[in-house]
Amino acid sequence: MNSLKKVALAALLSTTAFGGALAADAIGVPAPAIPAPAPVYDAGSGFDWNGFYAGASAGAQNNIDAGETEWTIGAQAGVNAQFDFFLVGAEVALDGVFDDPDMYAYGSALARGGVLVTEELLAYGAVGYGTDFDAATGVGDHILAGGGLEFAATDDVSVRGQYLYGWDQSGDATSSDIHKFQIGANFHF
Repeated sequence: MNSLKKVALAALLSTTAFGGALAADAIGVPAPAIPAPAPVYDAGSGFDWNGFYAGASAGAQNNIDAGETEWTIGAQAGVNAQFDFFLVGAEVALDGVFDDPDMYAYGSALARGGVLVTEELLAYGAVGYGTDFDAATGVGDHILAGGGLEFAATDDVSVRGQYLYGWDQSGDATSSDIHKFQIGANFHF
C-alpha cells in the first residue's frame, strides 16, 4: 500500500471514531431522576401490655345450687409480661357481692396466660382460687378457671369481659359451684 492510501485510511478511521464520540455527546441523554424519598409512617409499636395495671369491674355471680344470681362490683390489680405475641400475668381481685339481704366480699387470685390476636386484642385463659372470706351467706371457697377477651381502647386503658367457673372446695351447707361474669376496665402503668 502506498503512503497516500495509508494516510487517507488513517484520516477516515480517526474521523469516524471522533465523529461517533461527538455525535453521542450531541444527543445528550438526561441523567436518571432520583426518586423522591418515601414518606415515613410511624404506626407505633402497638399497645404495651407489659407492667402493672389496676381497674374496676362489675358483673354477676350465679350460685348454681341455690339458683340465685347476685350482682358484684369490685376492683382488680395485676401484672403482665409480654413475650412476642404471648402474655403471662397474675391478678388479685376483691368484689362486693350484693346477696339479698346481706352483702359479702369475695376475693380471688388468678394466673393468666394468653395470646395477642392483634396488637390491641388479648385472648386469655385464667386459673386460680377464690374465697368468700367465711361469709355467713357466702358461696364458699373455689378453684376458678375461665377466660376472657381484653381490648386496648386507648394508650393506657383496656376494657375486658371475663367468665370464670368456680368448683366448690368448702362442702358446707351454703357453699356451691358458681358462674362468675364480669366486665371491667384497667389502667396500665
